[in-house]
Parts: sequence; structure tokens; C-alpha cells
Amino acid sequence: MVKIAAHGFLLTAYCILFTFKTNAQQTNSPFSYLGIGEVYSGGTAVNSMMGGLGVANSNGIYINTLNPALLARNRYTVFEMGLNMEGKSMQNDRQRSNTFNGTLNPVMLALPASPRWTLALGLAPYSAVNYKTFTSQKLSIIGTDSVTYTYNGDGGLNKAVISNGVRIFKDMYVGLETAYLFGVINRDVITQNLSDAQRYQVKLADRTNYSGVHFKLGWAWKPKLNKDYFLNIGATAEFAQNMGAKSLKRFTINNSTGLQQVNADTLKQSTGNISLPAIYRVGISLEKPAKLLVSLDYSMTQWSGFQNLNGSSENLKNASTVALGAEYIPKFDALNGYFNHVMYRAGLNYTTTPYSINGGNVATDMSFSLGASFPLRTISYINVAYVRGKRGTLATTGIEEVYNKIVIGFSLGDFYWFRKPKID
Repeated sequence: MVKIAAHGFLLTAYCILFTFKTNAQQTNSPFSYLGIGEVYSGGTAVNSMMGGLGVANSNGIYINTLNPALLARNRYTVFEMGLNMEGKSMQNDRQRSNTFNGTLNPVMLALPASPRWTLALGLAPYSAVNYKTFTSQKLSIIGTDSVTYTYNGDGGLNKAVISNGVRIFKDMYVGLETAYLFGVINRDVITQNLSDAQRYQVKLADRTNYSGVHFKLGWAWKPKLNKDYFLNIGATAEFAQNMGAKSLKRFTINNSTGLQQVNADTLKQSTGNISLPAIYRVGISLEKPAKLLVSLDYSMTQWSGFQNLNGSSENLKNASTVALGAEYIPKFDALNGYFNHVMYRAGLNYTTTPYSINGGNVATDMSFSLGASFPLRTISYINVAYVRGKRGTLATTGIEEVYNKIVIGFSLGDFYWFRKPKID
């Protein structure tokens, strides 16, 4: 009963954090202006420690949320949850600002259904939109007439996940992730006249609801090289898929006499589909179980195939990522010495983003990361990662972000969940 109550408390706390995040987020991310916002990698704190990779490595202690095939290596029940805290310093050629953001990591529960099959259920953020920026323009050379344009955006998409991983041969695995994507994105454009004679405001508010089913295929192979080392190879594929979208636009005018609506076209509703990009990932790692792992991942996202509700690609470019990471355990089978069982990890990441800015220059994202998994009991760990990186370059893209992330996660596993007690 104590064990169930403890996990119930953690789940309740996680739901409170989710409510706080969706209702009280304080941040500004100009790159989320396009598409469906900034798309999360889908990884946990363990992946964050190693440059975001994980397509070809899993030890069965934590849940692999990147490759569903590797769920089959989870032979015991595991509950995964976490929180991502990020501070950003942003600047362009005119100003600098600092922001802070708290984001949830996936909450997942892995349940071994048979010796060859593991099922996972979960909820995870998929993308986020949060920006606010403005520009101003004079209406005439002589005089003080001017107009400001303010652009606001907030919201994002989440996904409810059912994943299956199956071991089909001794060293080969396949998997399927089925996700239901849903969420709301709000985008507003406000035009404000600052002339001396009359002040008025024109606002176009766009609220779009998204929903649809999304699939990911996974594959993994783990051949034994010799008595000490294994080679791990993994790949995932998310083909281009459509998602339903329903947009409601509202046009209003606000001046000194009060609110006036344009009756002819105050409201406009549009319904259709958007096209999500195809995503392909491949990874390879060399592993000495319970001692050392070195891994390399490559991924490509075909954002040029994205289409919004109006059929536009929004000039998004194809994106790619290369990540390199390592894991080291001092002495996993030691009978004493707490730090002999700590898992230490580090990684590097280089990404070409889909954002083309300032005359066609594509923003790049470079980061390094490190962290450790600290044992709690049996096969439970608290995972702590630190990530520092830079996205964009002031000289080429006109905007630059330097970010610092702290990711905290819990991998709560037990040998005895859902097992009937035996009485002699």
C-alpha cells in the first residue's frame, strides 16, 4: 500500500506540474512562429544526457521513448516521468532578453505482457508555440503617424501513446508506436495606429484545433561481437502523415468609440488537413553490458513536405541531426560503494534546423550535455542532465539563442509489480 501511495503521489504531482505548465508558462521562443511550433525530440532525461540520442541503445532499466522496438528489452514494469527547465538568453541586432521555461518530459508506463512483448502507455508533449514580437513603421515622412504590428502565439500539441515492442528473434526486435495528437494553437496579429488624430486597433485572432492519429515504426538488432561486446543497430520511420485541423479566425476593430465588428467577415471558419513531415532516424552503438556504451545517431526530418491549412510549406527546410554520446558505469556488480552503481553519461549534438532566416541562412543548433543516473532502490533511478547550447548566429541569421537546460527524470522500476504473491 505504501508503494502504491508513493507512486500515486508522484503521478498527482506530475499532473499539477502539467496544469502549471499549460496555464502559467513564461517564455518567448521566436523559432516557434512557423509550422506547428518547436517539435520536441520525444526523449527522456537519459536521452538528454547523451546529446538526445537513443535509437540504438537501451538497457531495460529505463523506457526507450525514441525507438518502440527496444521496449521489448524492458522485462520489468517501469514508470518514467520528468521535468525540463530551460533558461534562454536571446539577442538580435537591436535588443537582448532572458526567458525561462518549464516543460514536461514524457510520462510513460512500460508493462511486460509476455517474455517477448512489452506494452507502453503514456502522455507526452509534441510541440510548443510561444512567442511575442513587434515591429513599427512610419506612415509618412512628415508627421508622427506610425503603426505597430504585434505578433503573439501560444499553445501546442500533445500526444497520447500506445507502444508495442516485440522480440522476433534472439537478437532482433520490432516495434510500433500509435499516438493520438491533439492540441490548440493561438496566433494573433494586432495592428495599432499611433497617430495623433486617432488611435485604433485592428486584431486578427486565429485559433486552430488539431487532432489525428500518428504512427512510428521501429527496428533494432543486437548481434554479439565477442564474449564482452555487443553491436546495437536501430532505426525508426515516421512517414508523412495528415492531421485534421479546424481554424476559427476573428477580425475586430477597436477605436476611441468602443468595439466595432465588421459584420461582413468578422468570423471565418476553415476545416481541412495539415501534412506532417516524414522523420527517419538511424543509430549504432558499441556496448559492453553494465560497463561502457558509445553511440552515434543520425536523423532527418523532411520539413519541406510540411503543409499548413492553406497548403503552404511556410518556407521550412529539411532538418538533420547528428548526435554522439557515451555511457560509463564504474562497477555495476559491486556489493558496496554507492557511486560504483551510478551511470555517467555525456554527449554532443549538431542540428541544422528547418528555419530559414535573414536572406535564406538556415539556423544551426549546437550543444553539449552531461549527466548521471543515481540509484534509488532495486532498478529505480533519478536521472539528472545538464545541456548547454547555442541556436542561430547573430552574424548570419540575425538572431541568436544561448540556452541552458536542467532535465530531471525518474525511472521507477520494480521486480514485483503486478505479480501475485505466493503463499507456502
